[in-house]
Amino acid sequence: MGALPTRAMTRADHAWLRMDRPENLMVIHLALVFSAYLSRGDVREKLQSRLTLHHQFTHRVEHHWLRAQWVPDAAFSVDRHLDELHLPPGSGTTELKAWMSGEACKPFANDRPLWKATLVHEVGGRSALVMRVHHSLADGVSLMDLISRMTDVAPGAQYVRPALTSEREGLSVSVLLRRMSRVLADALRILFMRKDRNNKLKGSPGRKKSIAWSDALSLAATREIAHRHSATVNDVMLAVITGTLRRYLRAQGQADLAAPLRASIPINLRPRGDMYLLGNQFGIVALELPVHLADPLQRLHTVRDAMTVLKHGFQGQLALALMRGADLLPLYLHQLLLGIFSRRGTAVVTNVIGPAEARSIAGVRIDEMMLCVPQGMTLGVGVSIISYNGSVRVGFLVDNNLMADCTAVAASIRDDFEELWRRLFAADHCGAGVYTGT
Repeated sequence: MGALPTRAMTRADHAWLRMDRPENLMVIHLALVFSAYLSRGDVREKLQSRLTLHHQFTHRVEHHWLRAQWVPDAAFSVDRHLDELHLPPGSGTTELKAWMSGEACKPFANDRPLWKATLVHEVGGRSALVMRVHHSLADGVSLMDLISRMTDVAPGAQYVRPALTSEREGLSVSVLLRRMSRVLADALRILFMRKDRNNKLKGSPGRKKSIAWSDALSLAATREIAHRHSATVNDVMLAVITGTLRRYLRAQGQADLAAPLRASIPINLRPRGDMYLLGNQFGIVALELPVHLADPLQRLHTVRDAMTVLKHGFQGQLALALMRGADLLPLYLHQLLLGIFSRRGTAVVTNVIGPAEARSIAGVRIDEMMLCVPQGMTLGVGVSIISYNGSVRVGFLVDNNLMADCTAVAASIRDDFEELWRRLFAADHCGAGVYTGT
């Protein structure tokens, strides 16, 4: 390992590294729950053959005055990053999520690469692989691409080409000249964005976190809703999450919800040919989640229309440029500038497209796949939408001070999805329309 080169960290990756706070670590949590027992040797072989191809997983971070560097870890070994854990007999995914919650506030050792994997046994008689990866190594898109290449098509399954997100215009000179008025308008919207109204999900994060995720929802049913209302799967799930947050706020005593709450939405800006490259290539847009609207369909239409406007704008590209530029500033100014979205919002909600078919390691099928996004700086609620093998789930990584029981919130995702499904058929006069799950 000593012969490997030192590499400069990109500005965007360095920006995410500098956003770490003791009460809000910038760490992505990934959980793969398998259908049966998986051996440590099989997991180690996959990690060794795939992760070590990328310097981010074999190099430690060395801080310098202006920029951090990736420095080869002379003592690197997969075994230093792979643990094995046996939960008490009779445990299941509830105990797995509780254990992950306890790990969420633990910082990485600074003498080695910023990632860790744990093979957890006794998860309902099965194994789970839990990975914690610092955001400076990869974003959700590149990490999911890595997981796809680290796993195999499960026995009996057929490979399905994954869905592709639309490519965004970059801030090239020609685009700036042609779309200058829109670029300036979006820049002003970012700079003069009003603060989000106070709500029960805003406050000062602490160091205790919770992780949970919903039951699987049918991706086909989600697409049916989207198709009937000229929306996307992401629009539908954002509307469902809006309903869930509305339900939670009302249960916490905010019965009179008069305004939306703002969520930071990461959007992929990576060229399609660069999906395999690690690092961070995404921007952020600010979306108003209409928690004040009681009608599920009205919430869907409001989210759909707002996301359509944002997709044709340049907030995400400007946010990425802001992130890269802020890297040149002293840490205080860096956090002040990049805190625009976190100080003026309530939550971060991300959507990650996973493999469309069942995947496996050593022939053992992955039953559940979840990626939980860190909240970021002063935010306390992180929500993730992830599709995998014909289903979609919603995950939560939240601060306990701001959402005391995210397990119940995650469980209510199905209720809000079914409410939207019933409302869809009632509006279309198609009868009672029964949602049958996955």
